[in-house]
Amino acid sequence: MCNYCAKWAEEGRIWYNAGMEKELYFLRSSEQYLAKELLQYAVHFDETRSSLEEYPSLEQYHREYGAFNGDIGVYLTADKKAAGGAWVRLLANGFALVDHDTPELVCAVLPEFRGQGIGTLVLQQLFVEVSKIYPQISLSVTKDSPAIALFARLGFVEVENSEHRNAQAEEAIIMLKVFDEAAAPKEEKLSKLEEECFRKSFRAPY
Repeated sequence: MCNYCAKWAEEGRIWYNAGMEKELYFLRSSEQYLAKELLQYAVHFDETRSSLEEYPSLEQYHREYGAFNGDIGVYLTADKKAAGGAWVRLLANGFALVDHDTPELVCAVLPEFRGQGIGTLVLQQLFVEVSKIYPQISLSVTKDSPAIALFARLGFVEVENSEHRNAQAEEAIIMLKVFDEAAAPKEEKLSKLEEECFRKSFRAPY
């Protein structure tokens, strides 16, 4: 188990289904298909039975992921199946556009893995990497989404006068997270997420 993951498990802030083997990975450019698959869950097309092809404005969030400087992502597998992931990228016409130096966040957890702390873990791990490059990140979320509470707990705040219509014409807001270096945990207490550590499995301590 990576040090960072073990620390979270010990503090009781994450929990898992017993017996599942879980691994955390960088989302690579060769895994663009995974970014596209996860995006469908991020916008809840699994519930509406819609498809990304019906919404061309969403293509920018997954197309050629990893081919551009600044694309950073992580994903988690459970029993060798992708359970959830998150990534950021700079977009010129995204729905969470704050400025051209702030990347937008996409986060998704597959339905069968929700409610297990996976989204929180994936985001916290992503923040470690993203904060090395960007001072802040933004996201677009529907105004009635229960995920707003999660994002607020993780340090996101609503941007004033940011109401807009998302790709599905739903009422949405922009939330922003600013990385505070002074408040960040000391680096020695975190997993550095270098490749040799990041590719190792972390398992619940039971």
